[in-house]
Amino acid sequence: MVRTAWVTVWAGLFLAAGVPVQAAAWRFQWQPGQVLNYKVEQSTQAAEVVDGKKTETASKLRNVKRWRVLDVDAAGVATLELSLASLHVETTTPTGDVIMFDSANPDQSNPQMREQLSKYIGQPLAVLRVDSKGKVVEVKDCKYGPASRFESEPPFGVVLPDEEVLAGQSWERNYQVTLEPPQGTGEKYDATQKYVCQTLENGLTTVLVSSNLKKLPDSLLDQVPLLQMLPEGGVIVDLQAGRLQRAVWKVEKELTGQQGQGSSYQFKSSYAEEYLGDK
Repeated sequence: MVRTAWVTVWAGLFLAAGVPVQAAAWRFQWQPGQVLNYKVEQSTQAAEVVDGKKTETASKLRNVKRWRVLDVDAAGVATLELSLASLHVETTTPTGDVIMFDSANPDQSNPQMREQLSKYIGQPLAVLRVDSKGKVVEVKDCKYGPASRFESEPPFGVVLPDEEVLAGQSWERNYQVTLEPPQGTGEKYDATQKYVCQTLENGLTTVLVSSNLKKLPDSLLDQVPLLQMLPEGGVIVDLQAGRLQRAVWKVEKELTGQQGQGSSYQFKSSYAEEYLGDK
């Protein structure tokens, strides 16, 4: 049985006072040479009980990521280069040990993590072609993580609708979640994201987002790696500037019986991303 305890997005986080703007087609806007900077904070916790033994892990992540606009074609499709300006990671192992990497203090970092992660700071990690709705139409290069993640995780949190939208209206997108190694062997699962326009004021829109698989694997154990891929939350898009302003995601899910009677698996995650400004 899957039990979902979805944490409500605080209404006050997204509400803005003012008069509604006129409805118009929503589009991301790109300028060649532009550099968009975003601050990211994420925490995760996982706990598994098997044969009466509980194993727990946790992580905290902070980074500043940069999207450099390399080119924009006549159709409004932008070629974007992703890099990290800074990265701080703390991981709590099943034994309770905390290991850390901090790009600002590499000498104080765990040696293994420093060796693995230092090479990614300030270097291009991915080059994508993204249309004006925020959909990735091509992954030209990807040096960190699977390229397939950009289908299930739009780089700017949302794929905007084809038509104009008013407050209270909704739209959906269909996509696939791919389980790449080590979580899987390339299995693909059909999924749907539903978007609801909560507010449309002062040139900003707040969109609530929910994610669901159309069909879960029959095996509970096979469902475990999919839990973290179904976030729910919301984004704020600056419609006048044509950019993501803020995104908040949460996952809180639990499986029981995935490895026999008395076993359980729980996954919790919180994620916040905020626009810091252009270069």
